Amino acid sequence: MERRVRFVVRLLVLFLLACGAVQAQAASGPDEGRRKAATAEELRATVEQLQRLVAEQKAELEAQRLALREQREAVRRIEDLLARLGGSARVREAVATQEPAPGTPTELLEAQLDAVASSQVALAERVRSVQQELEQTKKAHEGKLSGLGNFRFSGDLRVRYEPFFQGGGFVTRHRERARGRFNVTGNLTEEVSGGFSLATGSLDDVNSTNQTLTGFFTRKTVGFDRYYLTYKPKWFKPLSFSAGKFAYPWLRTPLTFDSDLNPEGFSQSLSFDFPGRALENLTFVAFELPFNEVGGGSDSFIVGSQVQMGWKLGNRTRLRLAAAGIHFERADSIAVAVAQSELRPSLPNTNRLRRNANGDVIGFASRFLYLDLLADLVYRGRTRWPVQVTFNVVNNTRAADGQRTGYWAELLLGRLAEPRDLQLGYAFIHIERDAVIGAFNESDLRAATNVRNHRFLINYRALRNITLTHSLFLGRLLDPRATPSLVPPAFRSACTVSGAPGCRDAYLKRLQFDAVYRF
Repeated sequence: MERRVRFVVRLLVLFLLACGAVQAQAASGPDEGRRKAATAEELRATVEQLQRLVAEQKAELEAQRLALREQREAVRRIEDLLARLGGSARVREAVATQEPAPGTPTELLEAQLDAVASSQVALAERVRSVQQELEQTKKAHEGKLSGLGNFRFSGDLRVRYEPFFQGGGFVTRHRERARGRFNVTGNLTEEVSGGFSLATGSLDDVNSTNQTLTGFFTRKTVGFDRYYLTYKPKWFKPLSFSAGKFAYPWLRTPLTFDSDLNPEGFSQSLSFDFPGRALENLTFVAFELPFNEVGGGSDSFIVGSQVQMGWKLGNRTRLRLAAAGIHFERADSIAVAVAQSELRPSLPNTNRLRRNANGDVIGFASRFLYLDLLADLVYRGRTRWPVQVTFNVVNNTRAADGQRTGYWAELLLGRLAEPRDLQLGYAFIHIERDAVIGAFNESDLRAATNVRNHRFLINYRALRNITLTHSLFLGRLLDPRATPSLVPPAFRSACTVSGAPGCRDAYLKRLQFDAVYRF
């Protein structure tokens, strides 16, 4: 108020001086012309000073209005915080009871500022109380989380419409499927991490987590898809040990093992990074995977190892090379389990089998030792349109005859990192009859082995957590006579008689329309 009084006094003094100068000029005669110029200059200076004072006062008023708005916004934010935490009624009541002061706009502004200031003491006291409560709550929750081992949660839900079309008397099939997965991971100590995953799907189908919507509304099964511990010693960071049922520790494609299958057993890895060099990473992986333990007999298991190399071919190009040897010890138990329906893979058996005199399956005709070679090239020329080319070849070095080789060649264009990202893909798959064990590889092909397949893919990330996918699998048998039970009815009889003409397989068209929600 004192500043405003001084401003009014100065304004009156300048106004009187200006009036006196005008009257003096009007009363002067022609002989006083010499003083006109000095009087006019003095008048202009007085007016400019008045204008400056008015501008300063306007700026001061605008600053006070701005300060008032900021105060009101601060009060509103604090009220919102207190409303969420409870107990803000007293503050709202204090602010609401302030009556606007009558008078000039300046006085009204000052009264409002005083009203806001008077409520700050109560607000500050309440905020301090709320902060103390928040600290106590935070400590309590941190104690509970530390007891859980700092675990993190994620998962996804997928719904699918999947029709099948094929000529030769094949009956068109339509089915609806769903999949749900829930993951928990975390660090138990600085050196030990672990987690587990739950997934839907039939428990005796190892290479699919899909659940067909059928069964007269019966409840669907959920099982443990992963459960594992990983140890990474601080004293030697390149080393890592894992045990349990875990994600693949080696690089592969669905040519050899389906992406929904999680191996179980033990794995070890040594990984060395070389920053700034062409060879950026060198990794050695070993794994021991028991799959059939027998009391009083010999167990069945997989042992394997892989060498991985990561190369930097430029600022935008990366190349990964991998070579693996994978040995199946006593794999015949897989063939027997499939024949006796203890194991029910998504696709029927297409490997050659051995049978006893009664016709019962006693094992595979071949033994299995994979030489698995993989190359993966990624070029990131454009941010939203990276190009990835993958080529995988497998050779079963212990096959009984020449049906031992499989190929998987894939091209991906685009990414799925952000909403409205688009990804296009194509894959060509060629698998001879005993190249791999058909119970474990890709479950969406025309057949597990003895097959040539094409896959076309379109992925679109519609929202942050929702992706839409369309896939087309187009495949047929390499040799229909080798697996005549899979041939459509119209051509089957010609494939069961040796030398009969007309044995062929029609292309099976398998479409998949997916909506995936991730959390």
